[in-house]
Amino acid sequence: MSVEATRSRLGDHLYQSALGHLQKGDWKAGLAELAGLAERYPLDDSLSALRQEMELRARVDQDEREDRRRERRRRVVKLASRLMAVLLVGLLVYGGVRSYSVWFQQRVDEARQNLERQIRVVELSTKFANAQALLRAGRTAEAQALLQEIATVKPDFPGLPISLERANAAASLEVQYAEALRLIERQDWYAALVALQAIAAQEPNYKDVALQISHIEKQYLLQETLAQADEQFEAEAWEEAASEYESLRALEPLYQAETVEERLYTSYVNAARASLVGQSDSLAALGIAEGYFRKALALRPQDPEIKTERELAGLYLKAQADFNQARWSEVITALEIIYGKDPQYARGTARQTLYEAYVARGDALQAQGDYESVLRDYQLALVVAQADRQATLRLFEAYLKVAEAQNALANYEAAALLYRSVVEVGGLRQRALENSDLAAVLQEADGHCAAGNFSGALEAYRRALSTSDEAQPQDSIIHVVQSGEYLILIAGRYGSTVQAIVEANDIPNRSLIYPGQELVIPVLP
Repeated sequence: MSVEATRSRLGDHLYQSALGHLQKGDWKAGLAELAGLAERYPLDDSLSALRQEMELRARVDQDEREDRRRERRRRVVKLASRLMAVLLVGLLVYGGVRSYSVWFQQRVDEARQNLERQIRVVELSTKFANAQALLRAGRTAEAQALLQEIATVKPDFPGLPISLERANAAASLEVQYAEALRLIERQDWYAALVALQAIAAQEPNYKDVALQISHIEKQYLLQETLAQADEQFEAEAWEEAASEYESLRALEPLYQAETVEERLYTSYVNAARASLVGQSDSLAALGIAEGYFRKALALRPQDPEIKTERELAGLYLKAQADFNQARWSEVITALEIIYGKDPQYARGTARQTLYEAYVARGDALQAQGDYESVLRDYQLALVVAQADRQATLRLFEAYLKVAEAQNALANYEAAALLYRSVVEVGGLRQRALENSDLAAVLQEADGHCAAGNFSGALEAYRRALSTSDEAQPQDSIIHVVQSGEYLILIAGRYGSTVQAIVEANDIPNRSLIYPGQELVIPVLP
């Protein structure tokens, strides 16, 4: 039982009243009040012991009264018999044997002394029995007092030395137990544990010693776990610190709750952010970060910054999963939110994924003949590509996609002008310096543009791209796939596109690449 629960019981007026009845020997009233206390404090073992003591005392008192009545009857009968015998002898002696008067007196004195001895034995036996009952009830001090009275009168009373030894041992345990409770109250856990273990070594089942030892050992474990968690926290080992604080809360949710929650929250946030350092485009790292952000929000659901970080990580992970399942609209919906808040999210792979999704959805719509929607998606892809002009192949592909969509809608002027941008981005004019055929086709196309013959210009620009196979990138890089990499990440790293990599490597499933695989990465210089 806890010290607080013991204090509550000791302060209960019903408990004080029961003790009062015990001291007055009013056992019936005391037992009735103890029954009420047992309902209030069902886990208090000391109440059960006190109730047993009162029942025992009641029985002892009843036995004592019966013994006294029987003893009085026996003494009266015995005394009457002896007195009659003495009287008869006296009459006989008085009547004729006066010479034996001295001897008669001696016999009377011996009878009286024997009677007195027997009375003393009865009294001592009763006290001894009472002392044994008090010892069993845990009332050690009262038992010791009775045993000392017996020792004063009859030191060699049978069983007295053993009972005195038991009483002294019990008194010593009570002193040790009281001291242990004081140490627990002061939260001196080590000293209290030593004291309780000493009691348990002498009497394993003494009162609630086993429960108190278990409680202190738990306090030690809590302190040790908190110390380890704080050590990891100070060392900025955030994942380890979070794990230790989680263990602490599992052991005892209320243990230094405010401090533990504050540090656990900080550990979650820092663990999430640390997992993304240098690898914010890693799906594994983002999965870890999202998990820690979610745990942090469970502690502080209204933190706007963490809500945003968790939302972005969750949206990005979902977008990548949807991308692998060709759910282009879901990908776009998620990544437009991310791109609007942080265009460089996940080291630019969010932008790369958004671009790829626009293109992929546009390609799918083109197969359905919905060229207005195709144009819209390709134009959105071009806007994303223009935000990073260092990724020339992506920009080249975007201009070409929009140009073809405009051509499909018979918007020849727009298509021709876009093709001219394709020529510029693809570096065809530089290559034309060394290729006269290409130079002639480009000159023809530019002339048609100047004359307003955009359909002719469009046809010439398209011929320029196909002549000399200039529509295909001229350079490539060999990349060895590392663990955790995925096509969008690789494409974004080299400024290429997923479609170009898939076509260059004849990849049947864009989500299935493996560590150690060599990929040809098409790029524009």
